[in-house]
Amino acid sequence: MAYIITAVGAGGKTTYLKKRALEYLRQGKRCALTTTTHIWPVESGPDCFGILEESGKLRAPDAQSFAEICEKYEIVLVEGDGSHCMPVKIPSEREPVIPDGTDEIAVLMGAHAIGRRIDVVCQRYEGSGEEKVTAELLEEIARQRYILPLQKRYPKAHIFYELSQMPPSDERIVGVLMASGFGRRYGGNKLLAPFHGRPLYLHVLDHMVQALGKENVIVVTQYEEIRDTAGRLGIESVWNDQAIEGISASIRLGTQKALSLGADAAVFFAGDMPYLPSEEIRLYAKQFLASAKPYGCMEFGKEHICTNPGAFRLDCGAKKLLQLTGDRGAMRIMKQEPWNIYYYQIAPEWARDIDVNPLPAERNQTSSHRTDPGL
Repeated sequence: MAYIITAVGAGGKTTYLKKRALEYLRQGKRCALTTTTHIWPVESGPDCFGILEESGKLRAPDAQSFAEICEKYEIVLVEGDGSHCMPVKIPSEREPVIPDGTDEIAVLMGAHAIGRRIDVVCQRYEGSGEEKVTAELLEEIARQRYILPLQKRYPKAHIFYELSQMPPSDERIVGVLMASGFGRRYGGNKLLAPFHGRPLYLHVLDHMVQALGKENVIVVTQYEEIRDTAGRLGIESVWNDQAIEGISASIRLGTQKALSLGADAAVFFAGDMPYLPSEEIRLYAKQFLASAKPYGCMEFGKEHICTNPGAFRLDCGAKKLLQLTGDRGAMRIMKQEPWNIYYYQIAPEWARDIDVNPLPAERNQTSSHRTDPGL
């Protein structure tokens, strides 16, 4: 019978299992990967088993199929918990789902959650506060919610906790501010409309500069005032004479400029999201590069709603971005490969955009949630 290793928790289970699989494969061992929940098929490495669903994911094989896998392979690696790509998780009473006979249970939590709000990064968080995640808190969640209950259920298994780390990246990412919109729903040029005493777009631009550095910021615009302001601030700008086409023109122009600057990746910002903090932008860019995924997007809420800014690695995404046309954004590219998206969770209030022209007395507070990413 196979030696069974099950990974539970959050923040890096698939990466952990693939790493373990490669170690066993190098040793010449027959190795398989499967799940008791749902996983995306792996493109290389161990043989991957499950029942293919319409979404493209694999769900758990039935008991007989799992037994046959264990007879055929020396090592069977199992993803026994789902966390919706979140780095921290509190399991429900029915979780995790661990196969009988499991020899090792690895409880993982993501180190990239440290310093962030737990209500944002933890699946099934039960509190209402905004406590910041620490390494000690992650270990306590793992011990209380996973290890102690699992030791009672699986006394013969080796159960341990591991803090999963994202590898650092020295690649360059540039932020592209798409500031060419006509503001039709707003009823005028909302980018230049006053918001808390300044033009709306400047709030986003400031946050981008604080997060990425002005040398890594590009402004794409059809407005002379915005272009001139960027110039005075020492920020690269690209004149958009194709704005009538829609958002794809801004994406193409921004991509071309990012390539000319030698960037490895680009992240595209809407000019009407003033509430997104610079620190969240910085961490998003850092973690997206570390993930090595082709695409990235922010998401918020229990419904995991995707929103701007969208990120793209240029070695594999530039060609697709440069082929975009019309007033549809780049989210259509991501949707073709959902397993290749890095999701970064944010608070719903940070995702608010300014979409309706308020009365003068309301201009400091009117906003909405963007449900169409518009990437």
